[in-house]
Amino acid sequence: MKKHLSSLDLNLLLCLQLLLQERSVTKAAKRMNVTPSAVSKSLAKLRDWFDDPLFVKTPLGLLPTPLTMSLEQDLADWMQIGNQIL
Repeated sequence: MKKHLSSLDLNLLLCLQLLLQERSVTKAAKRMNVTPSAVSKSLAKLRDWFDDPLFVKTPLGLLPTPLTMSLEQDLADWMQIGNQIL
């Protein structure tokens, strides 16, 4: 079943990008000005959307899965375009 972008909250992509940058739910939450619980819920939605764990907890922080790593540049490009539009 093909998923449509219109059914994805685009704020989740911002959350994913910040998780990639910070490798920490707490640090991403601080940057988004939300609670760590809110980021965890967003991550759960993203995991469901992509059907992938996206990150694995390690003693050094969150380790991105190969899928997440493959999305990193596209997310950065998308954020840059979004900022230009705004």
